[in-house]
Amino acid sequence: MLSRSASRELDRVLAAHALTLTEFQLMLTLRENGPARTLALAQGLRLAPGPTGRSLARLEERGIVHRPERWRFSTWVLEREGAVHLEVLEPFWHHVDQNLRSELGPAFA
Repeated sequence: MLSRSASRELDRVLAAHALTLTEFQLMLTLRENGPARTLALAQGLRLAPGPTGRSLARLEERGIVHRPERWRFSTWVLEREGAVHLEVLEPFWHHVDQNLRSELGPAFA
């Protein structure tokens, strides 16, 4: 219940940019950690590999991520388009984060 409440506002912001929370997490992970394979991304985010792969495929269709090599176990890379999306979303993300921390109290600040 807390998770749903915490992600509700972020979900609304991301929906306005046609992104899901999973897609946003994948983009952040690729930005922070660099290129990665689907399985490593899924494990790092504690997600199932199948849906993770489908999310990456949707992002690839939009030009947000790409695979330099077209084989099943190739690595995914964040495109410049994806980095721009994250730059636009960063103020919203920080706003949601601050609101959540203030609602949860000093133990989470």
